[in-house]
Amino acid sequence: MVDDRSVVEQAHEIQALVKELEIFGCVLPDKFVAGCIIAKLPPTWTNFATSLKHKRQEFGITELIGSLDVEDKARAKDVCGKKVGDGSSSAHLVQKNHPKSQKKKFQQELKQKPTTTFKKNKKNKEKGNCFTCGKTGHYA
Repeated sequence: MVDDRSVVEQAHEIQALVKELEIFGCVLPDKFVAGCIIAKLPPTWTNFATSLKHKRQEFGITELIGSLDVEDKARAKDVCGKKVGDGSSSAHLVQKNHPKSQKKKFQQELKQKPTTTFKKNKKNKEKGNCFTCGKTGHYA
């Protein structure tokens, strides 16, 4: 099989060859034909072929061709999506060259700020009161 043509079409061609062999009296089991199709997938389909081989269920030719069709359409969709963006990022990045003093100020702004808005009252902690509402029996 080659990458230039649809994998499903090529699988149908293999299936037609199997039908011709049946005419001449050489009947091949579906499992064998499905295994041959998986083995002959193009090099770019190696990961998909490996995932098919690791599945616990047995594949017939029709189930295999259905799986190949779904994967082929998904790959065609991915290729179309990449052609639109020409493989480049669509994000626009604007950078400013800051002088060193502004750069330090900017870095200080980025430092982590405290996440809580209330102050812990050490007197309430010793008494066993809540830090937020001041009531006893629970803590915020």
